[in-house]
Amino acid sequence: MSILGAMTSPSDDLDVDSILQLFEGTHAGEARDHGEGLRERKKRQVRQRISDVATAMFLVHGFDNVTVAQIAAAAEVSQQTVFNYFTTKESMFFDRTGPMIDAVADAVRERNGSLIDVVAQSIASEIHPGRLEALDDARQMYLIRLFCEVATTSPTLVAARFAELPRFIDKVSVALGQRIGADPTDPEVRFATFVIGGLVEVRVQSAYRHVERAISFAELNDAIHRDFLRAARLAEPSLTAFDRMRDTIHV
Repeated sequence: MSILGAMTSPSDDLDVDSILQLFEGTHAGEARDHGEGLRERKKRQVRQRISDVATAMFLVHGFDNVTVAQIAAAAEVSQQTVFNYFTTKESMFFDRTGPMIDAVADAVRERNGSLIDVVAQSIASEIHPGRLEALDDARQMYLIRLFCEVATTSPTLVAARFAELPRFIDKVSVALGQRIGADPTDPEVRFATFVIGGLVEVRVQSAYRHVERAISFAELNDAIHRDFLRAARLAEPSLTAFDRMRDTIHV
């Protein structure tokens, strides 16, 4: 029996091994980057393996009940290798935070399209319930509920929710400054950054709020989208006014 399967699962529905198999099946269908070298591909695969194993174990056993040593053993790597890819255990759970920050920063840096539109598109593409095509709707909702339950009931994860906020502020402020030709520390740039951060938080919290009542993946997505649109209507005047500044600011 594998180390993954040896740990007692509190769920009779999906255990750690079966969740991991679902993750691996999803990755098999992802498009490959043909420009990626062998070294980079191996590093990406190791990182993904650690992330998948950790997430599966967190979902089944609870975040606070799983140690880095157990994750390393299950992923068949050393603890040092785990820390080479993830600075904290929390960063394994919130694995999509870094790519989300980069995606939002890249989107707002480009001048094609209104700021509110590029922000909305980037947030929607990076923050979503996470559909697994190999699963039926009931199983998908089961996994999403598990993820949200772990995220909202672990004191450690609740405390870590804003751990990446300084990085978000720095990267998005720099990108917004580049968008209009302003200093990243200017008050208008900082304010626009926090408006965008508020939209990110609305989308995340909406998933947590609606996940228990939604009876299908589509219903959950619709509820999140409605909440986001309500917040975006308030944010739009500020972000539109910010966008107009690029024609008047000279560095």
